[in-house]
Amino acid sequence: MVLDHIVPEVKGGKTEFTNLCFACRRCNEFKGSTTYLQDPVTEEIVPLFNPRQQKWSDHFTWDGQGIHLVGLSPVGRVTIIALNINNELIVDSRYRWASVGWHPPT
Repeated sequence: MVLDHIVPEVKGGKTEFTNLCFACRRCNEFKGSTTYLQDPVTEEIVPLFNPRQQKWSDHFTWDGQGIHLVGLSPVGRVTIIALNINNELIVDSRYRWASVGWHPPT
């Protein structure tokens, strides 16, 4: 895990508690300085999920097997895209964990 600036420093984000969260290194690298993306469903430009201000369960859920993260809202969908959360490597890892009975927390 690495410390992620919710609003990246290059976009004026400060290194203070309210602008920091933990993220896996891979997700953090995919996100880069992205703060907004176009939602593929509504075609609106929306901000990424802010774990300091928003409730996870309002924007995300797991598929029936607990392998793919699913966006419930525009914010959830663009965050999954920006962080590449369902990339092949992590999905394969989740699949292997699910095969031994592990399921992600909700």
